[in-house]
Amino acid sequence: MKKIAFILFLVFSILSCKRKITITQEKNPAPIIENLEINDTIEVFVDSINFGKKFENKLEIYKVGENLMTFTKIYLSDKINGKWVIKDSLLIECERINNLNVLINDFNNDNNNDLLFTSGTAARGANNIQTLVLFSENQKLKWIKNSDNFPNLMYNEKLDCIDALAFTGGLTTVFLKIQNDSLIQFASVDQRDNRISVEVLDNNGKWKEINNIIDKSKEMKRFINYNPLEERE
Repeated sequence: MKKIAFILFLVFSILSCKRKITITQEKNPAPIIENLEINDTIEVFVDSINFGKKFENKLEIYKVGENLMTFTKIYLSDKINGKWVIKDSLLIECERINNLNVLINDFNNDNNNDLLFTSGTAARGANNIQTLVLFSENQKLKWIKNSDNFPNLMYNEKLDCIDALAFTGGLTTVFLKIQNDSLIQFASVDQRDNRISVEVLDNNGKWKEINNIIDKSKEMKRFINYNPLEERE
């Protein structure tokens, strides 16, 4: 009987302590400290005609600066009963100094227009760092997360791919395919030291040089094909 009484006393004490803690927290809440940051809208772009399904989607882009970082906020809306309703959104870090330079075009040959915008610069401005956002199969925003690794992006109609142009002491045209949320390199043409070399990724995932020729011209070139070599017009 003494054991039972002692156990009941312990249970009552524990419950009492818990209740006291709860009451104390409610009466004396911990102070909340907020770091208020000043937002600055640097640039705005809106399109309700061309992106995605024409006249059915609206794209809104806001370049917003904070105390420490700059972001691009992207909103995709659908027209429902004559009103725009936000369907999807993205928040992507970018650099503050450059303009968005928005380009809306079909980058994956699905007859729906996608988004390409400038998110940074490199090589003293020669390498235009861009971010690619596709209008996906489920009609949402699909961020190609490594697109900013490849400067000066363009859609390549001849090979139905994307190519990039990188200034790295020489000039390299990089051929890329879209795979899930990434760009995958499968060939490149490198022009430097009076030579042009071509490399491709073989079936074993190894790079193989398939061409290396003397380059007598003084012009820097961007290529639209690598085998055979063909310059962009």
